[in-house]
Amino acid sequence: MTNRKIEALQEAAAQKAKESAERVDKALEKMIKQSQVITFKSVAQSANVSTAYLYKQQDLRSRIETLRDQQKQQSKPKKIPPASENSKATIIYNLREENKRLRAANDGLRRANEGITGRLHQLLGIEELTERLKQENEQLKQQLEECRNRHNFHKHEGTVNIFQKQNEKLSLEIERLTQENVELKNKLARDTLKSTNKATQVKRPTIPIPDSVKAELKELKIKINSTLRRLIRENPEEVILESIDALKYAILKNEVKNPSGFLVKAIKYRWKAPENTLKDIGTTTQQENKFPEGFEEWFLEAIDNGFILNESPFTLLRNTKGDLFVKVNRPSASGLPYSQMSWIEAKNLMELN
Repeated sequence: MTNRKIEALQEAAAQKAKESAERVDKALEKMIKQSQVITFKSVAQSANVSTAYLYKQQDLRSRIETLRDQQKQQSKPKKIPPASENSKATIIYNLREENKRLRAANDGLRRANEGITGRLHQLLGIEELTERLKQENEQLKQQLEECRNRHNFHKHEGTVNIFQKQNEKLSLEIERLTQENVELKNKLARDTLKSTNKATQVKRPTIPIPDSVKAELKELKIKINSTLRRLIRENPEEVILESIDALKYAILKNEVKNPSGFLVKAIKYRWKAPENTLKDIGTTTQQENKFPEGFEEWFLEAIDNGFILNESPFTLLRNTKGDLFVKVNRPSASGLPYSQMSWIEAKNLMELN
């Protein structure tokens, strides 16, 4: 073997030994950081070398033994000297005092928490009361403003209140006189027919149906039955035509299932269509909500019992949700002769009464 080859082999062996030593150093640093148990076997596995190699390398061997011995010393538990009886008693006394202090602090916090909770409920109640009073105040302001606009009395509030009460009395008197007028007309018509029958001892004379009414009914394709014929003859022509207008308005909104039955109700309860609605009958869109289920039956019953004012269902106010509002024959808190509420509230109140 030539000298050149020998030198090459020596250089390769030296390089291999250097790489092995570097792997061992890195393995030891890693194991120390990760607190791994250091033995010759664990180091050999981590550095990928043999244990014989570690034992042969004196510097590596000394380093591994030193680290191994240090770990053994650190792993030994320190012996705690037994506590004396005096120290035990002192510890127990301190613990009891600390327990008493914590209990007292806990009781104080509990009482403070109860006080805060009560205050919180009180504040919530005050907020609800404030909100309700604000709403009532806004309603009173609105009613006062309406009264001022109606009468144009801005100088003296006392004068406004006096005229408001007078106006309410006049409105009630007008409604009462109107109702009495209608009842008297109906009674007069019935008495006239009765007296005519008694005087002549013949059949009741046939009162012709006005041509204007016939034309309207023909256009609506409504057959005149006995009930409808009786109502037409017992009521003025103007009332019949207004009821027919109410029927047209209801048909426009798709709220009529039985036109003939609806017309009978309209004549009986003097229903009218809202003003300025039939002029635009050809262009009006069907945007109105239908009457809610059960409303019509209750509405007629409430009018018959005198629980609500007799007014056309088409002129009833609606809120933003579409709920209908009726006028209950019961004075309001603001002094009006009636109380306005949703028909559901009125229905529940009527059932209670």
